[in-house]
Amino acid sequence: MAAATCDTNGSPFARLCTFIQERPFGGSDVIGVVVQNLLQAIVVFILVFVVGRFLRRVTLRALGRTTPNAQLKTLVNNVFTIATLVVAILAAMTAGGLSISVLLTIGGLSSLAIGLAFQDLLRNVLAGIFLLIERPFRIGDWITVGDQSGSVQTIQLRTTALRTGDGQLAILPNLAAFSGVVVNANAYDVRQFSVAARLAPGRELEPALRAVRRIVEANEAVSKQPPPFVQPRLDADGGVTLTARYWVEYRRHDPDALAAALVEAIHEGLGPWPTAAVPTAAFPPPGTPAEDMPPAGAAPKSK
Repeated sequence: MAAATCDTNGSPFARLCTFIQERPFGGSDVIGVVVQNLLQAIVVFILVFVVGRFLRRVTLRALGRTTPNAQLKTLVNNVFTIATLVVAILAAMTAGGLSISVLLTIGGLSSLAIGLAFQDLLRNVLAGIFLLIERPFRIGDWITVGDQSGSVQTIQLRTTALRTGDGQLAILPNLAAFSGVVVNANAYDVRQFSVAARLAPGRELEPALRAVRRIVEANEAVSKQPPPFVQPRLDADGGVTLTARYWVEYRRHDPDALAAALVEAIHEGLGPWPTAAVPTAAFPPPGTPAEDMPPAGAAPKSK
């Protein structure tokens, strides 16, 4: 270390290093070189980091003009963030005077230590990158992972955020979505829905089945392939419920509005339920004596 000299080959801090080495105090030659290398490392790190952020913003703006895919933007943002930090750290260490062999040795030891200490974190980060590349689900899709269901809000480096049906936020580690079973309700454009109608007592089953199937098939919003079908179900009280199952392009048609329209059409097609005559209670006029009042549960007196 006593032979350490200032690097004057184009270094902007060579003058500062020389100024420190010329001071009459012990270790000034070593301190000058250390200060020079440290300042060079800091400046290089800041420059590389700023350039990386600038390139990331330019790339994201270009993607915003060419594609609305939010998931691709997230992937590019995450990759640029990691790459910028890695390159900035390596460049700063090189500018600080470390050789390539030392960097490789430090990198190997650091990778081993970090891998052992933060293996769950690294697994989640890698899982997040693969989720963004393979895209089993996208931002805005309704998915179910384990016992959590919700709309995908963000896919970060370590976690995936879901907005549940009751408006709560569920944070899942990316490894759970990568290695577990994921049910994506928005993976296909066509989904199956159903409506049910109670069959009136005394109605024939086969004509009612055909009538309901014709009503569902006649709706233009219902997909023709696969075709709709109707299933009867025997209820516990002996009645029959007809369940019509059909497929709909839910991104083009509102499933709730379609279900309401089908229920109204099926109700009209099957006709009204037979209504039984219900006796109405006859009350005596005001001022009737108490002894002339009929007892509770008895039929009113006829006059």
